[in-house]
Amino acid sequence: MPEHIRQHSLVVAQVALFLAHLLNRNSHRLDLRLLEAGALLHDIAKAESLATRERHEDLGATMLENWGFPMLSPIVREHVVLEASALARPVTESLVVNYADKRVKHDQIVPLEERFSDLIGRYAKTGEHRQWLQSKFELYRRLETKLFEHLTIVPEDLARLCSAASANIS
Repeated sequence: MPEHIRQHSLVVAQVALFLAHLLNRNSHRLDLRLLEAGALLHDIAKAESLATRERHEDLGATMLENWGFPMLSPIVREHVVLEASALARPVTESLVVNYADKRVKHDQIVPLEERFSDLIGRYAKTGEHRQWLQSKFELYRRLETKLFEHLTIVPEDLARLCSAASANIS
């Protein structure tokens, strides 16, 4: 795994675990070990997919299934695209990792707006794709509301608090 993808995955795991700990304190039942493994492995096939032109989330999920990790594969498969129907279901490890990935630009925790601006700038090759990404941004705002309505912090504090918590662990 290239170093920049490894660094991104480490920060995604940091954010996902931080949020999961807070959510679990407020009556959620997220499996922290599963969530951490899923966050660390969410881009496991990113580099390979650039060569094969396969979707990295599908390739990574298949790799994990083939290696005997069927509980991890949905987290990897579901980390790229958020479907509106997922917002009606309980918070899962997949949703937390998916959200954490959208808060990490390279190896920095950023607001959703900044991350989506970057995603649109790098990946939107057509007006239709740009519009699709903008519609996904709105779904992520709804997911953010869903996650943070259970917490005593606000999204704007995530980078500062997550970094402080990580420093206290070290």
